[in-house]
Amino acid sequence: MKTKISIFITAIALLFGATAAFAQGTQAYFKKDGVTVFQMPISDIDSIVFKQTAIEEEGVVINGVRWATCNVGAPGTFVQNPEDYGEYYQFNKGTTDFLLWNDYWNSVYANSDSWLPANDPSPVGWRMPTFDEIQKLLDTNYVTYEWIDNNGLTGEKFTDKATGNSIFLPAAGFHNYYDGAIHSAGNYGCYWSSTVYDAYFAYFLSFDYGYAGQWNGSSSRVDGVSVRPVAE
Repeated sequence: MKTKISIFITAIALLFGATAAFAQGTQAYFKKDGVTVFQMPISDIDSIVFKQTAIEEEGVVINGVRWATCNVGAPGTFVQNPEDYGEYYQFNKGTTDFLLWNDYWNSVYANSDSWLPANDPSPVGWRMPTFDEIQKLLDTNYVTYEWIDNNGLTGEKFTDKATGNSIFLPAAGFHNYYDGAIHSAGNYGCYWSSTVYDAYFAYFLSFDYGYAGQWNGSSSRVDGVSVRPVAE
């Protein structure tokens, strides 16, 4: 995932080390590639803020579906790197505070036959994948997959046979409903779809060493699972 740094630097030592007499009437020039893009009197500046912001995720098209290259972290954000695990989400719940079994089934999140857009933790312009879109990622007529090590973290690499485009999904494990702990990180990966299987389970993508597939009967909606969005 690309990032950009918004840095406002023009003689910081002068801005904060200068005396009031020196600062009076002195201008601060903000330049990019040698060209002044903004200027103002030093006396009007009371602070300088360094801020890191994320460039919009471009995604990668695999078998006709544009997938994000990184997992969802905090709601509405992507993690910085493809191998970063990100956060774990319970089905139809857009926040990361974990609910145990009874609390989840007694909540509003359990009363839905799909993942509602209002509860989608994906960043703007992205959404939860459907079961059909996950099946397209697993269609071996058009996509290959392999278990790999990416910067010291294991997971599954999916590659479009026609274009060579690929994404890496880390084996982040899952947040178990009965004890709230993270299980199988590094050995197993699972990623929600927006599609329910029945009143208690939902479709999701799962993989471990040498296997990738969609399971519908092994992950309760209560489990905390990774999210890899697709473009809207």
